[in-house]
Amino acid sequence: MKIQNFFNKDLIFINEEIKNKNEALYFLGKKLKSLKFIENFSTTFSEFTKREEQVSTYLGDFIAMPHIRDKNVVKNSIVFIKNKKEISWNNKENEEPVKFIFAIALNDEQEASLHIQIIEALSKMYMQQEFLIQLENVQSQEEFLALINSFSEEEKEEKEENLNKKIDIVAVTSCPTGIAHTYLAKTNLEEAAKELGINIKVETQGADGIQNKLTNFELKSAKGLIIASDREIDKSRFVHLDNVLEISAKKAIHNAKEQIQKVLENKGKQLKIASENKEKSVENEAQMSFVDFHKRMYRSLLSGISYMLPFIVFGGIIIAFAFILDLIIGASYGRNLDAPEFLKSFGSNYAFSNLILSIGKIGMSLAVSILAAFISFSLVGRQGLLPGFVIGAIASGQLAGSYSFLASTLENSYELTPDSILSTGSGFIGAIFGGFFAATMVIVFNNFILKGLSKNLQGIKNILLIPLLATFTIALLFWALNIILIYVNFGLTIFLSILESKTYLVWLLGLVIGAMMAFDLGGPVNKAAYIFATFTVSQKGASSISMAAAMLAGMIPPLGISLSMFVNKKLWTEEQINAGKISNIIFGLSFISEGAIPYTANKPKVLFPSNIIAGIVTGITSALLGINIIAPHGGIFVVFLARTNLVESAGAQIGLGILFWILVLILGTITHAFCIWFFSKIQKTGWDFKNIFKKEAK
Repeated sequence: MKIQNFFNKDLIFINEEIKNKNEALYFLGKKLKSLKFIENFSTTFSEFTKREEQVSTYLGDFIAMPHIRDKNVVKNSIVFIKNKKEISWNNKENEEPVKFIFAIALNDEQEASLHIQIIEALSKMYMQQEFLIQLENVQSQEEFLALINSFSEEEKEEKEENLNKKIDIVAVTSCPTGIAHTYLAKTNLEEAAKELGINIKVETQGADGIQNKLTNFELKSAKGLIIASDREIDKSRFVHLDNVLEISAKKAIHNAKEQIQKVLENKGKQLKIASENKEKSVENEAQMSFVDFHKRMYRSLLSGISYMLPFIVFGGIIIAFAFILDLIIGASYGRNLDAPEFLKSFGSNYAFSNLILSIGKIGMSLAVSILAAFISFSLVGRQGLLPGFVIGAIASGQLAGSYSFLASTLENSYELTPDSILSTGSGFIGAIFGGFFAATMVIVFNNFILKGLSKNLQGIKNILLIPLLATFTIALLFWALNIILIYVNFGLTIFLSILESKTYLVWLLGLVIGAMMAFDLGGPVNKAAYIFATFTVSQKGASSISMAAAMLAGMIPPLGISLSMFVNKKLWTEEQINAGKISNIIFGLSFISEGAIPYTANKPKVLFPSNIIAGIVTGITSALLGINIIAPHGGIFVVFLARTNLVESAGAQIGLGILFWILVLILGTITHAFCIWFFSKIQKTGWDFKNIFKKEAK
């Protein structure tokens, strides 16, 4: 393969004026279409965009390498763009500057190995400092093609030079998509080893399968092994090695030399693998063992929530729609909407609204089972699904009748009847505990109880014994444990009821949720607050003050940044304003807090306190105004579902709820923009209030 054959003079663009990544992808699609290298622009643009959503193709050194394989491509090509100014190519951790774009477009009928070979060949060029220096100085299409030719001729000789050399260390690289980062990590490790004067062999586990596979002899004779992977891989081949360093692919890309030195200094460890059965693979990061079980619990909880959330969103919005429909139909018939008999059956007074309400309740009722099932699934794979679903059903109150003996102990003064408590079950508390319990018991059955089965019975273990015997046993055990969890859930329900009904306490709830939502913008603290708020919606099956406070506080940071860019342009660079002024309005109104992350990372001393203060102001105000909502997501697009509990009239609750929601959103946004200005001044003048409020000379 000659890499230069994939470049076309008409697809080399020098000193373009592209402003952001989206514009760059649009530019690529349009140029490929105009020169008839592709059949359809929309398909190509969509494919490039989808690829970026999976994992950013930013590679460092001001280079991005978007790449696609699609039947829409008529002629294989590599497009090169040298931009006049750096643009932000936002990978998932940081906003990174890009000036050079190498875009690969291949027809998917070509062998996947061609895709990999091109990426590897380009990556090898990127790693050479001389190539980067000359790339910066390129001023014409001819100069660029000459540069590619001069650096592509060296490839064949290197492989032959390394043959028959003693291998000092070995490595395995892999990434979630198995393309760019896998091969860039390989190239970086090889370059770093060359600088250190040692020999390395790197096995890649990418989209093209395992390549350059390490032999048992090479593994045993090497001084150590580096596993540079961002996903779970089968490590059973490496259990006998004592010096294994496990790192992310990004560490191999950015700090390859440092990682190699760690292995040379024997700083690696022996892998903890529960089984040496080489045929045993890892499915969906689920391991049938207790190895690192505690570390996987948080990730599994988030996985379960991600599967459950659509059910809550669907159920909540449909239920709210049933309430609104009931009001509209009732008003059209001239009924008194505040009459006790109407409110008693609110949402189901008419056949059609009752049908809508029932559909919404189906979505909401399935959420608990989905959560438990997918927590278990993410821990132990498919064997955890059935017991997880069954446990989730028990937790959601499906067996309420079997707990009737608890009714006398559940009498209370909070308008919660024993029947309603038992029909709610242990809710999300039970689902979370039950998901972990199901996974634990599946591991126990696999590795201990059924481990000694004869080979003749092993075949029916996964299709009969685990689904039938294990699930039945797990369900019975959980039924007993669920008694405790019902009381825990009962206590939590009362606690939430007290918090949301007492004015002298509700502000504290808003403060904590608002601060947590703004603390790390999508991080663990933010997720904890959001999960709690979501659970309050499902717990009650109705609108929640906590959910409204969480959603409003999460919308503020991007909106505040955008407002600041409109009114305080001096605080931002032209590039930041062009990239964020409009996009952050969209992010904020859509309840996507992560839109503020790049700017917070860029100005932490200004944005971090601004986020927290604005989040607290928003949370407290929202809670004190009694704003509540049943939808756990949607931002401004679900504002019509907002209500307030400050008034008793159903119509007034909705009207004032929407008004209060908008007012709190405006207040929080203004507060955030003011805080950005204030802390920017503090950073410049210190805590000298005379200078802080002194008007700057124009």
